[in-house]
Amino acid sequence: MNSADDPSLLPPMPPTRLPRANAYRFTVRHMFLGATFALLLLAVVVPNSLPMATAVAMAMALLLALPGIRFSASLRNLLALYACTVMVTIVYVIVGGMHGAPWVAMAEVSAVYIVSPLAWIVIAEGLHRQLGIDRLVEWLIFLSVLCALSVALFFYLFLTRGAAAVEFFFQGANVNLSEGFSGATMHVYGSMIFLCGGFFSTPELIKSRLLRLSLLATLLICALTSGRSALILAIPLGWILGWLLASRTVEHVGKSAIARLIQYGLPALIAVMAALYLLQAYTQVSISSVFDIVFAKVASGGGSARAEMSRSIYKGIFDNGGLGAGHGVGVPFISDPLHPWRYEVVWLATLYRVGIVGTVIYVLPFLLYTIGVIRLALARLLPARHKFMFCGFFCAFLATNTNPYIEAFALQWMYVIPLVLWYIEYPSILKRVSL
Repeated sequence: MNSADDPSLLPPMPPTRLPRANAYRFTVRHMFLGATFALLLLAVVVPNSLPMATAVAMAMALLLALPGIRFSASLRNLLALYACTVMVTIVYVIVGGMHGAPWVAMAEVSAVYIVSPLAWIVIAEGLHRQLGIDRLVEWLIFLSVLCALSVALFFYLFLTRGAAAVEFFFQGANVNLSEGFSGATMHVYGSMIFLCGGFFSTPELIKSRLLRLSLLATLLICALTSGRSALILAIPLGWILGWLLASRTVEHVGKSAIARLIQYGLPALIAVMAALYLLQAYTQVSISSVFDIVFAKVASGGGSARAEMSRSIYKGIFDNGGLGAGHGVGVPFISDPLHPWRYEVVWLATLYRVGIVGTVIYVLPFLLYTIGVIRLALARLLPARHKFMFCGFFCAFLATNTNPYIEAFALQWMYVIPLVLWYIEYPSILKRVSL
């Protein structure tokens, strides 16, 4: 008998490298998803509360995302736009240094405007490649529940044990419960602007009807008790945007107006009724008092402090002729004594810092994103997942004129992730557009 008749006598086959390579990719994928989930947990639920842990999680997610990154044509276009913003930042950091900006300000600007956005771009590309948008939305649903629980825990601990018990959430935390008004200082309200705008615009992404109604009602309660006008207004704004774009999404083309009304109006109506009942039955919050204060704040331009800040920045813009005073340079009105170059009205502050041309370059990626969404909406080819992302982004972007969320590296996910996911998928969707 020769070796051909008995397989046991054949020489052993050399070990293949394919299983090892697959195991390596499998391990890297799960390590990346674990690091990214930890990052989003910190950035969404407790943003700015653990900055060092958030930075470490971001660095780990970035390093794990780099090996498999795919530089598609659309991603290269986005990176080209990012490179333009980097050039603007470098030029105006130098200008700011010439105008007396401190070194700490220039280092902070470089980290927030150059390093952090690039990290989020790479991580977002990895999320699209390794997870997908639909699974990412499921993550955000879970994180929204945790956000609501953190708000409930904050109120409970503050009211029962005092401000010292909630210093983890916010240094110098405070809760205002007076004359039917409710307000609190929490970083998570920044994340919830995106989440409220997104889920009230596209509630059907929450598959479970019970969870859908419960989460919408809970988000509404959190908004009404927050005292944050931007968060409260994100709910009707998100709902209106979702209603306007409902007939333009791929999943709902051909549905009647009555069907869309039932799908969008009914869950929101039930959530509002449930939230109002719970607030009236178990709290002393007066909805009329909350709305009176919110409308008064909006009518006054965000309050007396922001109005005075805006006037001072306007004067600075006119003084430098719209050319830009440089990053790290402040105006006579000081918003933060420790960081006098920081301002809550980011739109005006950006115009003051980098001038008209620099501001246009900064805004250009977001402007092209908005134009692309409108284009697909007009063609009735807008996917529901991108409607969710756009509405959340839109509410968060408007909120940057009341609070510098976009300048916090932990909260930049609200602006970068929707942008990257859109730029990656837009070319394939555009092939079906005939305009």
